[in-house]
Amino acid sequence: MRLSKWMLLLAVICVVFVASGCTGSSATSGNTSANPQGQDKVKLVFWSHQEDAIVNAYKKLVAEFQTQHPDITIEYQTFPYDVYNPKLKASFSAETPPDIAEMFGTWVPAYSKNDLLVEIPDSEHVQQEYYDAPIGAYLRDGKLYGLPLEYNIENGGMLIHPQMLKEQGLEQPPSTWAELVEYAKKLTVRQGNTLQIKGFDFVSSDNITFTFLSLILQQNASFWGENEHVNFRTPEAEKAMSELVSLIAEHKVADLTTFGGELDTSDYFFRGNSAMTYRGPWTISAGLNNYKVSDFEYVPVPSFTDNPPTFAAESGWGLTVAKRSKQQEAALKFVQFVSLKENLAAWNTDTFTVPAKKEIAEDPEFLNNNPYMKTPIEALPLGQWIGPVADRDYFFKQVNDHFQLMVTGQMSVKEGLAKIEQAINDNQDQHKR
Repeated sequence: MRLSKWMLLLAVICVVFVASGCTGSSATSGNTSANPQGQDKVKLVFWSHQEDAIVNAYKKLVAEFQTQHPDITIEYQTFPYDVYNPKLKASFSAETPPDIAEMFGTWVPAYSKNDLLVEIPDSEHVQQEYYDAPIGAYLRDGKLYGLPLEYNIENGGMLIHPQMLKEQGLEQPPSTWAELVEYAKKLTVRQGNTLQIKGFDFVSSDNITFTFLSLILQQNASFWGENEHVNFRTPEAEKAMSELVSLIAEHKVADLTTFGGELDTSDYFFRGNSAMTYRGPWTISAGLNNYKVSDFEYVPVPSFTDNPPTFAAESGWGLTVAKRSKQQEAALKFVQFVSLKENLAAWNTDTFTVPAKKEIAEDPEFLNNNPYMKTPIEALPLGQWIGPVADRDYFFKQVNDHFQLMVTGQMSVKEGLAKIEQAINDNQDQHKR
């Protein structure tokens, strides 16, 4: 999940775009102040998480919006991710939320079902402008309660080192799942029992789960049962998990040694420790900007079956308006401004995120400006919303923890899936109370 990267900043930063300078950090929705002409000036409070590229992109849009709307001032405040989520929850509980809140899609249903967010005008028409996966979490009973800014895609593409492939006589990326496995075995380099170069690394906290779910979907099956319960006791789920376990336990093209560490799997890739790494396109910018390397490619991951390579995706970062705001009209005006094609395309380019809006992703100019986005953009129509996950962290942790037990032989695949299913469904039920 892209939100887990570049967020461990130490300080809470308040960035305020008002003539009088920086104010306090508490949200004060609906304030007005007199402008030089004696007219009331609307002041909005806007919160987001801290990530350098995203903060800078928001600053540009806030400045432009205020230029076009001199009657509106936006006080923009940012918070480290680990602080932001609980602070946001507390502000809504205390009925003092910001007028405009950036939310990760998975969070939105908890707010919309409790009638805490403003409906986006003309919801039925607007939702058609977005892909299914990113819009999914913002929908409730056919109505939109926020607008996504990105398509939070972790599937569909992988990082590869073309030179490593060529050294093994592999001139093209794999075109089938069977080829991918064979490539991975050829590309793996060992020194004794230690993997020096992993042939196909998918062992990250996000990609274990996302790959598992995608392999189920590619068998034309579902991982949801009734009453918002998952169903992992199907032949398709067992086949999908068995395949992932075998990549480590049998084929030994990856291992668990770096799982849960400080570095991301993409970091190891850019350091030359893996030949193929299954990771979202947001990692591309790390290679180009942090590691200053360009001798890599981002290519499609073949389907597990003869069916199209469908996958599950979460709804990513987007903007919402609090129902407690006394300036809903002005707040909605800013959300709609950010979502205009030219503004959102600039935001996606500046943040190296995949567009959630169809007209941007399908515009040849966007691809010309972002050539590394070719693979993820082509995959966007194949994505499905992951569904009503009540507690994202708990859901993924159950899959990851039991996956490790299955790989190390401490638990069979069938037993592991049964325990994952039970734990997640119990948690889903707790969130209904």
